[in-house]
Amino acid sequence: MSVSERFSVATHLYVRLRKSPGRVIDAVWMSQNDEYAREILRLALAERDEETHNLAHKFEGLMGDAPKRRAAPAAAPAAPAAPGAEGEPGQQYVRSLR
Repeated sequence: MSVSERFSVATHLYVRLRKSPGRVIDAVWMSQNDEYAREILRLALAERDEETHNLAHKFEGLMGDAPKRRAAPAAAPAAPAAPGAEGEPGQQYVRSLR
């Protein structure tokens, strides 16, 4: 598993999610941050598109080999929480960019 493989699958997911529900994701951040990636995968698996599901499962397989990386790189600011996001997992990734 390499970051480039994860990035490649994340960019394909970006295209699929952009076409179907019009959702924009950060493919670079997805390839680097497991917490963000899990939330995007949750959104992808909620779609009815079979190809999106296949890509999500492929990315999950790549995550299985990855070391746990939860913290943001030092140069990247933390994502602001969306209004009313307290206690709702994944809500910090809705309606705002990191």
